[in-house]
Amino acid sequence: MLTELIIILIGVAAILILAELIICHAIKVANYTGLSGTFIGMTILSIGTSIPEIMSHIVGSITILRQPETMDTISGLLIGTNIGSDIFQQNFILPTVGLIGIVMVERRHLHDVMGGLLGAAVLALLVCIGGVVLREEGALLVLAYVAYLLYLHKRDKQWAGRKSEEIVPFCRDAYSAVLIVVTSFAVMAVVTDQVVRSSIRLVDMLPISASFFGVVFLGIATSLPELSTALLSMRKGKKDMSAGIMLGSNVTNPLLGLGIGGMLSTYTVPQVIILYDLPVNIATAIMLYMFLLGKEDLNRGEAVTLLICYFSYVFFRWFLFPLDTLPT
Repeated sequence: MLTELIIILIGVAAILILAELIICHAIKVANYTGLSGTFIGMTILSIGTSIPEIMSHIVGSITILRQPETMDTISGLLIGTNIGSDIFQQNFILPTVGLIGIVMVERRHLHDVMGGLLGAAVLALLVCIGGVVLREEGALLVLAYVAYLLYLHKRDKQWAGRKSEEIVPFCRDAYSAVLIVVTSFAVMAVVTDQVVRSSIRLVDMLPISASFFGVVFLGIATSLPELSTALLSMRKGKKDMSAGIMLGSNVTNPLLGLGIGGMLSTYTVPQVIILYDLPVNIATAIMLYMFLLGKEDLNRGEAVTLLICYFSYVFFRWFLFPLDTLPT
């Protein structure tokens, strides 16, 4: 028990240090390319901070292919982790950052960002409704993600074109910054994996379902990179980048993470995820959209509302749906 706690504490400290390194050099990349902080957060940083979720889908899917009898358990664990991470970020991390500082989405990016967030949640629900995520459906999620990134890039380039005089010429320092960001993310993935494994060992004997374990425990653990990078980017004055990391990760997880896993092995989807977790995720995305509509930031009252929603969600998930099937 003590060993696992020490590993978790050291791992969290390492993630925070790596996040500091990543944000410093991601800001340099943004300056060299002329791309906005929101775009950098929605793409490079959101993919990087979602590496733990993406890797868990790849490793889990390979395990399913090798041991088909584990499909139900691993599917519930992986999809639960995916959705749980999104809900935790939207309802806990985002409002927590909002209470500490400011969560800001630039008005010119609002519909693109929030539309992507809501669209990803709805598309994930649609492919899960049948109780199985087929390989073709997984491919559809990945293609939707690629199309969304291309759309964001085109939109951001249009803005960058109007601000070309602010772009710093690309040079050797820029390549070094990119290399440091990529290397830091790779190390962060390994560290986060160890934190997650230690978390699993700590709660291995708890009488809960695989999806609940994924939704709560692993969903929180795999959100550590988003939390640390978002807080540090906010501290450095990159409020748009901070919001982009968290919101972008919520597009990356259901489209790229779930999509890759579905393409590799297919998944079975627990009924409670279809009828409870995913609808909550969609409702949260709509709530965030309404909160940010007409303004750029999240106020304290809205942040507290989101926090109350998160704790209510966890309570009812545990109280009403301790198993992966709904009560009859």
